[in-house]
Amino acid sequence: MTKDFKRTFFSSLIAVLLILSNLLGLKYTNFASYVLPVSFISYPLISLCVVMLVDLYGRRTARQAVYTAFFLQVFALLLYLLATNLSNQTTISDMAFEVNRVFNIDIISIVTSLIAYLALCYVTINLFENFKNHNQRSIGSLVCIFSFTVLYGAVYILITNYVQGYEVLLKLLYTHLISAFFMTMICYGLYYVFRENFDIYEPEMVSTKDKSISELLEEEEFVDNTRKSSRKKQRKNKGKRANNKGKTSQNKGK
Repeated sequence: MTKDFKRTFFSSLIAVLLILSNLLGLKYTNFASYVLPVSFISYPLISLCVVMLVDLYGRRTARQAVYTAFFLQVFALLLYLLATNLSNQTTISDMAFEVNRVFNIDIISIVTSLIAYLALCYVTINLFENFKNHNQRSIGSLVCIFSFTVLYGAVYILITNYVQGYEVLLKLLYTHLISAFFMTMICYGLYYVFRENFDIYEPEMVSTKDKSISELLEEEEFVDNTRKSSRKKQRKNKGKRANNKGKTSQNKGK
């Protein structure tokens, strides 16, 4: 797998998961007498993809992926609103009812979730970079995934259920905390699976357009140093050869 494929894979997955999280954020399911939002499966994976991008490519690539997913979500939202508000639409009544029931878009909740998404991704990127610099990637991935999952889900629950009262909110937050713990463990295992399969260091040609000025200067300095060292070695070898020839000529004269 090439580095371009890995970068595209995680960047695209962030955008897809963000759109799914906002589409399914208002849906809830019952599991063993617990009420859980359906999107509790998708947004922990967002943090996993962000962590993988920071781990493999650094903060700059991760930020680009986060911003790309944000603008794609805004574009998809505007396109959906435009398509659903066109006049003189002819649809099958039962099908239109089912579609509206499944994709019941709440603009306020989506905008708030996008703000929380950007803030939490910014914190996750910088936090994991700090752990990465101290060679503590395992602990950093666990902390980042768990904190992102808990906070993002809590924001969604508070936005969509603030009218229900404190008892409902506390119950939902409690079940969300339990589900966040299990989803974090699953994503933590996937982190090692992805690292084993995607962290492949391979030689590849990188265009100079993708490199910063500092990187180009460092490479140029490295090339100059190697050339100088090779010239010094050649001069030493020539000197040794000249000395050896002088010694052999002296021996022949004797």
